[in-house]
Amino acid sequence: MEPKEIAQRILKTLENGWNNASGTEFAQHFADRSEYVDIRGTLHQNSTPKLIGDEHDKLFVSLYTGSKVTFQLLQAMFIDQNTILVNAGAELDAPSGPLAGKNNSTITLVLIKSGNDWKIRAFQNTVVKR
Repeated sequence: MEPKEIAQRILKTLENGWNNASGTEFAQHFADRSEYVDIRGTLHQNSTPKLIGDEHDKLFVSLYTGSKVTFQLLQAMFIDQNTILVNAGAELDAPSGPLAGKNNSTITLVLIKSGNDWKIRAFQNTVVKR
């Protein structure tokens, strides 16, 4: 499978998880341990999929209730046969909260091969200034 196909599949799961307000769905492609940098720039080290899912579930019933996100793949490339670098644009449409309205960010993912699947080992979310 090509890196772009792999990246599109993972981005679609992240997008569906967010839009379905399901932390479990959102977090399903994260590695057993991953580094996650949230929209505020906070580094969450050694995060498990359960932790990432639980934290997102909290967001879905508080700051980001009713929000929707769309991802657009910008690039995906092999670093080596077991590592893919992905960049995507994101648009968050939040009806309320600190990011009410439409906000754009750039997502960087490092994907690693895990058996026959690919997992998110690192995730960075950076707001794009309006």
